[in-house]
Amino acid sequence: MRIEEVQSTSKKQRIATHTHIKGLGLDANGTAIGMSAGFVGQAEAREACGLVVDMIRQKKMAGRALLLAGPPATGKTALALGISQELGSKVPFCPMVGSEVYSSEVKKTEVLMENFRRAIGLRIKENKEVYEGE
Repeated sequence: MRIEEVQSTSKKQRIATHTHIKGLGLDANGTAIGMSAGFVGQAEAREACGLVVDMIRQKKMAGRALLLAGPPATGKTALALGISQELGSKVPFCPMVGSEVYSSEVKKTEVLMENFRRAIGLRIKENKEVYEGE
């Protein structure tokens, strides 16, 4: 008797988190629309992010960073993705996980540099030679 795995006939599609976010969902005045661009609620946070987008477009935030802080599952990543979508397709969005940065196996600076390189689309191939012996 031979047992084989039966493959599904439907296509397998991988869906990433926050694929429903298409922007911040603000009107021309900068006020949040109730249900728009993948967001529901979070009006004050979306309006604040709209101000950040305006400042970036006016080049008043050059060389500065934005830190979104708060408890887990409050929409920080979704807001960051919304800001990225509002600024256009040339703005990279590279989410990072805290456990990735504070891993004991890799240095913090190495993780940060890797993410910065990913954001600007730079690929560096490193060859390491390991010599064993006395």
